Amino acid sequence: MEILWWIEDSWLGMLVSSSQWGYPIVLSLHAVGMAVLVGVSLILASRALGIARAISVTAVGPYWNVAIGGFVINLLSGTALFMGSASTLFFNTAFHIKLIGVVIGLALTWWLVKTCIRGDGEVTAKHRKIAAASIVGWAIALIAGRLIGYFS
Repeated sequence: MEILWWIEDSWLGMLVSSSQWGYPIVLSLHAVGMAVLVGVSLILASRALGIARAISVTAVGPYWNVAIGGFVINLLSGTALFMGSASTLFFNTAFHIKLIGVVIGLALTWWLVKTCIRGDGEVTAKHRKIAAASIVGWAIALIAGRLIGYFS
């Protein structure tokens, strides 16, 4: 617990938890990063599932770089949000589930981009299963993230 309290008492933890504008600004950045990361990931997965067949699968590949930008924003803002209430979030079940969902969604989307979208562009049944599983991972992360405030 000592390290969690130390994290909360750091300048960034105090900025997020105690200032009038710290939390709303960081939370807004987190929402923007999430919209970019999850939005692009859903576009990539949806294309692999067969939506918008007129667009080549490989044509959506460059958008992965945009998603990485959203991930960086989310990583930094999420770290700041954690620092604002580390002693409670560390023990929050919904927070743990959210992190698992993010890892699953990110890993499966990255794998889909690597093997299919930036590969030869051929979409196999395996790629469709990966795409569907990545959507489920992102859904878990989003729902669990919303539930963090209701779990203690």
